[in-house]
Amino acid sequence: MTSCDGVVLMANEVVGDVLGMDLGEIGQVSIADYVAHEEWKILRSHLCALDVPPKLLKSMLTILPAGKPSRTVPCVVTPMFDQSQKVTAWHWGLILEAEHSSSQPFIQLMQNLESQLYAGQSIDVCLTKICDGLVRAFGFPFVWVATVRKGCVAQLRAHAIAEAFDWESQGALWWSEVSQQSGLFQACEASEISLLSPCCPQKGDMVWFPPGFQFHQTWGVPLSLQENCCGMLVVCSESPQPVDPTVLGWLQALGYEIERLMARGRQLDQWRLQSVAMGSVFDPICVTDTQGRLEWMNEAYAALQGSSTQSMLGFPLSSFPHAELQVRRSLSDPSTQEFSCVKTEVLQTGSNGQSLVFEQVVTPLPNEEEDLTHFVVILHDVTARKAQELMMKHQAYHDPLTDLPNRIMFEDRLEQALAQARRNGTLLALFFLDLDNFKTINDYHGHQTGDRVLRIVAERLTTCVRSTDTVARLCGDEFTVILQGLEHVQDIRQVALKILECLIPPIRLGKEKIPIQISIGISVYPKDSTDPHRLLEIADQAMYRAKECGGQCWNFATSEWNDK
Repeated sequence: MTSCDGVVLMANEVVGDVLGMDLGEIGQVSIADYVAHEEWKILRSHLCALDVPPKLLKSMLTILPAGKPSRTVPCVVTPMFDQSQKVTAWHWGLILEAEHSSSQPFIQLMQNLESQLYAGQSIDVCLTKICDGLVRAFGFPFVWVATVRKGCVAQLRAHAIAEAFDWESQGALWWSEVSQQSGLFQACEASEISLLSPCCPQKGDMVWFPPGFQFHQTWGVPLSLQENCCGMLVVCSESPQPVDPTVLGWLQALGYEIERLMARGRQLDQWRLQSVAMGSVFDPICVTDTQGRLEWMNEAYAALQGSSTQSMLGFPLSSFPHAELQVRRSLSDPSTQEFSCVKTEVLQTGSNGQSLVFEQVVTPLPNEEEDLTHFVVILHDVTARKAQELMMKHQAYHDPLTDLPNRIMFEDRLEQALAQARRNGTLLALFFLDLDNFKTINDYHGHQTGDRVLRIVAERLTTCVRSTDTVARLCGDEFTVILQGLEHVQDIRQVALKILECLIPPIRLGKEKIPIQISIGISVYPKDSTDPHRLLEIADQAMYRAKECGGQCWNFATSEWNDK
């Protein structure tokens, strides 16, 4: 079995011997290494170009065994589908000549069934075909297969019966009794084929077929399946003559093939279940090789990218964390080649153009030898959470009424501005502003109008300063302005004048015209202080002196600057 791009995922020992393939390299070698180059190109083009792959693709294939002469063999390539009918892999059936003609019927039967199993057929249907084949081709009148788990009722997985016998009238009742008998589990635990029922069973013996059927011999082939679970192939014969030892050998060999087929069926069912589970997960998921190239993705990932799955395979994952993985490798133990998953946040543009934030988790996938072969990448959409976090952070640092920086952000900005002024040797001016007539506005027009006035004042103040400056609302009708990167005191006067002029036009609210007056106190670093708290106190004091002068003016804390 290979992946869609030819990487060998499974191979039995027969194929390993024929191709000269080291089964320890499964997952690393490609079927292309063992097929004539031109034939591989043609075959691959047929497999990849078909939107709806055929159920079977037959071809004569020239194989190139390692260290052996080339040979041409019939080949049947079968697509393997998951439960959503997507092709996930290809099963390659090489039809080889049987070394022993006596086992040819069983080999041919099992090869056909294995192909059907890979194509999505259920294991119970395959077992039914085995039973039916034994009835039709070899004349056994009744054949059945059961499995039993310790402590549980046995399950009749498949059966076949000759036309002369009536299963409908007796079969179900007989099985309901047999399935609960301990003798069935004991017989399943045997190590080799054995005679379960002789010609004349004694009273009290377990009945291996419905009582209305008359058979001379019943043979059981135990099946070793998995822990705490076993099974049995039961074959009944009408002939009083002993069964040919060669046939018994065939049946024993068939038992081994059924064990292998059921093990492969469980493996494929598990694989299909995992594939469907990953494919149906809401979060985008993809699998990459060790270099970050895409090898598999679920529907959610393809939908996020707005492209088809096939068009993206082989392309590099743009958000693959090469640098972070390199750091993890350097910190991990080189002898173990182990390192944990890598979590990052990545930005993606959705198929509708929306900007999305994802938490990306990249998990290494080692093979059985603990060598790193792939990465699983899971993207979890955290756009809403990040937006909520940003909103909460914004609310923590901004005034809810005016959306200006609040006292917390103001103090942080002042610290940063002072640090920059110290580094650059420039002036910093701190304005403390207070509306002169705000109490009258609230009393006369109401608090809702007062809130609207504050919002408009905030908007006008922000138009008077540069983007590098800060306008903040401390509380009530008190505002502050931080001017940084100044060279001359005259620059401060120009901004103060601009603020007074922008507030001269009355604020229109409906039919009302509300005049605004403001007093500004100004402290300057480093002249007045180098301490941020002291600068704010000095500016506050200067603002009150401006009010004492009648308002609608500014006042420097350094008195001589007021006269210029």
